[in-house]
Amino acid sequence: MRIAVKRDPSEPRRVVDEIECLCLDRGLSQDIIFKFQLSMDELLTNVISYGFEGVEEEPVITVDIRLDEANIHVVIRDNGQPFNPLEDAATPDLSLAAEDRPIGGLGIHLTRAFIEKLAYKRVDGFNCLTLTQPLGAAETEEPPEEPPDEH
Repeated sequence: MRIAVKRDPSEPRRVVDEIECLCLDRGLSQDIIFKFQLSMDELLTNVISYGFEGVEEEPVITVDIRLDEANIHVVIRDNGQPFNPLEDAATPDLSLAAEDRPIGGLGIHLTRAFIEKLAYKRVDGFNCLTLTQPLGAAETEEPPEEPPDEH
């Protein structure tokens, strides 16, 4: 599935909603859905807000989603300025209080914590960030055993 993304601040929410619908239709766990929702919202907001500063070309942003038997794969592509968030994003100082931290870096930090495999490459003038998560990577909790019926 491919989603064309406009350079509009409301677009991350729309894309996240479309991903959620696809994942629910395929029976993915709420844990995986939540991790992708947060990651995609952060990453797309950054592309839309900062990726095209000084770029004269018409913005092109796409999100490709593919589910196979074992994984969900998402590729964010944009023709904005070259930016590898895996190497170029600032590392947030989490020891500081939120109000004392400079803006930036938290979204990719959370994405790294949530998504098992991230890869970046620049191809034909496009940033390509790939997120891959095993479908079995959801945290599951066993329901507590019910106490025996004493009656």
